[in-house]
Amino acid sequence: MVHSHHSHSGQYVSHAVDQLDDVISRVKEMGFETFCLTEHVPRYDLKLLYPEELDKGYNVDSLVGKFQDYLKHARSIQKEINSDDSSRLKILVGFETEGGIDDYHLERCLKFKQELKPDIIVGSVHHLNAIDIDYDRAKWLQAKGDLTLKEFFLAYFKQHQKMVIKLEPEVVGHFDLIRLFSSEYDKCSDTGKILKEIDIQKDWPDVWKVISETVDLIIKQGGLIELNSAAIRKGWTTAYPKDDILKLIIEKGGRVCLSDDSHGVKQVGLNYEKVLKHLQELQLERLYYWDLDKQGLPFINSRSLEDIALDPFWNNYK
Repeated sequence: MVHSHHSHSGQYVSHAVDQLDDVISRVKEMGFETFCLTEHVPRYDLKLLYPEELDKGYNVDSLVGKFQDYLKHARSIQKEINSDDSSRLKILVGFETEGGIDDYHLERCLKFKQELKPDIIVGSVHHLNAIDIDYDRAKWLQAKGDLTLKEFFLAYFKQHQKMVIKLEPEVVGHFDLIRLFSSEYDKCSDTGKILKEIDIQKDWPDVWKVISETVDLIIKQGGLIELNSAAIRKGWTTAYPKDDILKLIIEKGGRVCLSDDSHGVKQVGLNYEKVLKHLQELQLERLYYWDLDKQGLPFINSRSLEDIALDPFWNNYK
């Protein structure tokens, strides 16, 4: 009854580690019910390559080739595992988008969705104006530029909304990634407060309006919003999104799912037990997940949190 909608491997993403087959072996060992393969789509400009990719001599053609190889490999894994009636594990194949690079890239993501017919896509924004916001603090500040803190957050959530409108992703990834390299002591010149004192709904109502509209849009489209446990290994006490946005999603009737956003074997299911505990504290009633029917077509399934908590999967953390 336990699932992840967001994963990577070092075989196809240079900032991850381990071979995809080794990741799948760990998924089997832990007893997942559904696990989604979602490597990144390629980026189409040499200036958008990461330092580790340049160190390996990659170029745009390299990224395109790796993506094509990934899709073939992932579908072969899916065929083998999903045809095994003795296993409860199902593999879904998709990809993670990038909504903040430029309009051309967004169009490419849409074309991939239309032509490749993935089981799901994870809609995400890692850049603003083609500058990484989750690589390190220096890049985050570069992306912020001369914007005020509020303007920067507003720009991110507007771009995030644009991605959701364009791609209608089955899963919306790390909703508030903009917060990762922020500091609680960043000063908001609009309010005079530091970030940890900011209540977005009260202090930045225009930002909150965009967030709220995006949640409504995702609900209307029928998508899921991931609770991404990777935030915990990066220093947060909760998954993405933080509780202010998570509570808004729950209040509006939005549907949330689990993701580990693993980048290698050791991160598969990492910190899931902490996410479960937090969801129990919030008294969340149900978790949703993408599943496959007997014809191999994706549909949204769900389980009560009470049932999920009884799954043998959690013995992994004892």
